[in-house]
Amino acid sequence: MLRKTLCVCATAVALALPLGSCANNAQTSAGGDARGDKAGAGAESFKQPFTDTEAYPVIVSSEIVVGENRFLVGLLDGDNDAPIASPDIDMDIEFFDLGRSAQKPVARSEMDFLWTLKPRLGLYVTTTRFESSGSWGAAVSITGEGIDETVKASFDVAEEPATPALGARPPASDTPTAGDVRNLSQISTDLKPIKRFYELSIAEALKSGRPSVITFATPKFCQTATCGPTLDIVKGVSDDFPTINFVHVEPYELPYDSSNPAPVRAAREWGLPTEPWVFVTDAKGALTSKFEGVVGAPELRAALEEL
Repeated sequence: MLRKTLCVCATAVALALPLGSCANNAQTSAGGDARGDKAGAGAESFKQPFTDTEAYPVIVSSEIVVGENRFLVGLLDGDNDAPIASPDIDMDIEFFDLGRSAQKPVARSEMDFLWTLKPRLGLYVTTTRFESSGSWGAAVSITGEGIDETVKASFDVAEEPATPALGARPPASDTPTAGDVRNLSQISTDLKPIKRFYELSIAEALKSGRPSVITFATPKFCQTATCGPTLDIVKGVSDDFPTINFVHVEPYELPYDSSNPAPVRAAREWGLPTEPWVFVTDAKGALTSKFEGVVGAPELRAALEEL
C-alpha cells in the first residue's frame, strides 16, 4: 500500500521512541491469532509487557516476511528506556513459530552488533528465515557489561513484502539524473555528492546489463540521522566496485516541505515503509539483496562480491 509519508520508526532513533504502526512491536497485544491460540497459553508469555528487566529488545525491522529476512533488533535500558549501544554486549535469539509451539524453537541466531551512529546508537543484525506467516516469538538472550538475562518478545511475519521481493525485478522508476539539472543540489541533499551516483536513473541502471546498488536516503532531512552515514558507507564501498552502477535517490520531493514531506514517485513505486533503504540488483535487474536502515560495509561488500 502506498503511503503519503514514509514511516521512520524502524531506524536507529526510533529505539528511543515507541514503535509506530509501520513496525512490528515487540510488545504486541495478548490476543494472538487463530494458530497462536492453538499453541496454548505458552504463546502469551511472549506477549507480555517488559517489566523488571535490566535491558529489553526492540524489533526494529519494519518488514518481516515469509522467507529470508535481514532481522534488526535494538536494545533499550530497562530503567529509562534509553538506547544501549555496545559491541561488548552479546545477543542471541531463539525463534518460535507461536502458531505451532511456544516451547520448541525452530531456529537460533547469534546477532552481530552494528554501529548506526557511533558511539551513541547501534543495532544487532542477523539473517534468518521464517517458513510461515502469523505470530512469532523471540527469546532474546542478552549478556555482557553486567547484563545477563533472557527476555521474550513477539512479532508478526507477513506473507508478502511491501518492498520488491528478493529475486523479483523491481520497478524501473524514472528518477532524475545529473543531466536533468544544473546543480546536483536540486536532486540530492548530500553535501559531498559523487557524480557517479547521479549518472543513471533507476530505469537506466536496471537495463544497463550491469549490477546496481540503489540507495534511497536523504542526508539532510532524514528523521533518524542514519541516512547520511548509510550513504557515506555506500560511497566508500563504491570505490572498490567500478563496474557496478551506483544510484542515489532522495526519498522525498525537493524542495523539502517539513510540514508535509511527500515521497517521490520512485519511493512509492518501490513500496518503501521507512528510510533509508539500500537495494542490490544483478546484471539482469533482479533483486539479490536489500538492507533497511544502516548497512555495514562488510555486509554490502559481501553482497556485491556474490554478483
